[in-house]
Amino acid sequence: MVVVGGGVTGLTAAYRIHTARPEWRISLLEADARLGGNIQTLRTGGCVIDGGPDSFVKAKPAAHRLALELGLESQLISTEPSARRVLFAHAGRLTPMPEGMALGIPTRALPMLRSPLLSWRGKAQLLMEPFRPARRARGEESIHDFLSRRLGEEAASRLAAPLLGGIYAGDPKALSLAATFPQLSELERQHGSLVLGSLAQRASMMRRAEGAPPGRLRSLSNLVRASRMAPHSPFVSFRDGMSTLVYSLADRLPTGAVRRGAAVRRLTAEGARWRVAHAGGELTADAVVLACPARAAAEALAEPGVSSLLMGIDYLSTATVFFSFDRSEVAHPLDSTGFIAPEGEGELLAATFVDSKWAGRAPSGQVLIRGFLGGARGGERLASRSDAELGRVVLGELRRLMGPLGEPRGSWVFRFAGKNPQPHLGHSERVAAVRRLSPPGVWLAGAAYDGVGIPDCVAQAERAARELLAYLG
Repeated sequence: MVVVGGGVTGLTAAYRIHTARPEWRISLLEADARLGGNIQTLRTGGCVIDGGPDSFVKAKPAAHRLALELGLESQLISTEPSARRVLFAHAGRLTPMPEGMALGIPTRALPMLRSPLLSWRGKAQLLMEPFRPARRARGEESIHDFLSRRLGEEAASRLAAPLLGGIYAGDPKALSLAATFPQLSELERQHGSLVLGSLAQRASMMRRAEGAPPGRLRSLSNLVRASRMAPHSPFVSFRDGMSTLVYSLADRLPTGAVRRGAAVRRLTAEGARWRVAHAGGELTADAVVLACPARAAAEALAEPGVSSLLMGIDYLSTATVFFSFDRSEVAHPLDSTGFIAPEGEGELLAATFVDSKWAGRAPSGQVLIRGFLGGARGGERLASRSDAELGRVVLGELRRLMGPLGEPRGSWVFRFAGKNPQPHLGHSERVAAVRRLSPPGVWLAGAAYDGVGIPDCVAQAERAARELLAYLG
């Protein structure tokens, strides 16, 4: 049994297969010198630095369930309650996102009316959302087109699209809503409105918390109460950083199962089995899980139909730059998780006030701040810029928006060259075709297919493992 790729998808698939059939010989091949893929945790000088993802969404249960199964419950932490709001860069200043917004959807009118983030015309268009008819026509929409239709062009461009598209570091006008946030189109389908649908969801949560009998909540008082209910943070992390999950999965695999620096070159069918040629030699397997980037899978399979589809999945490059500062020299109150910078507000995509978001990320008296660069806004230029230059850019942007910061005590740069898959329009149909045309005995899973989040990758890995186990009996 061979699993290609040592990120969270490959590790989870290997763990599930080994747990179910410990007598099988399993090999996990990773092209890099380390495991984890985009998950990278550095611990230095009392700082815990997650260079890539710093959390996962608890509402999608796969990753949380896996963490509990691995005995990591004591490691799980939530965002700090005192700093759960988000700021937006607007006209060269940092301004709070209006209270009551979730996934870019407003559920409270007054905070939105008071916010300087939109003009009065933009606010009027946004507040008309509950009265706009639901779309009846079939056909795929981009994130931007959907949000513009529901919320108005200004609210979509300045608030919602940067918030949602930023998760992918991509272009909201090209990203497929169906492949990224299908729950939004489902809200429209079920409730005719994103605002009313969000309020109904909150009211349902409130009803369950109070032990009320099931049934739809229609009263105005319940909707008003729901709009005022402070949403819980959906994000959780690990006390010692996200690599905790990677190390725990790797530790559950048999000794010698993991091979680093073993980039896979080619899969060749030999009857009902597969010969796997990699940088360190060859293996023979009854089945293969390709949990590597789509282009690596395309090159390994070398099957014209599937490979051309896989090569059509675009990837973008990003970088994260971290700085530690003395808290006494930072002018900003750091009373939020960080900020988002819409297009036109500088080179940064976003920034995280790391130790405001998570407890224990920096020593007492210090702060840790992370800036994001690249993606659809300059990712192609990252390779030609040195780490020092990226540091100067991020530091300059942070000072411009946040005020005095003092001199950094330390800085760290993480690069993700071609590591951010982009589910553009047509992505769902492409993935369905890939799965339909893939040869028997080969499964594809990972961020390039059915979601980039850690829970999405875990769920895909578990599905691939289940199907492989059923296939082999």
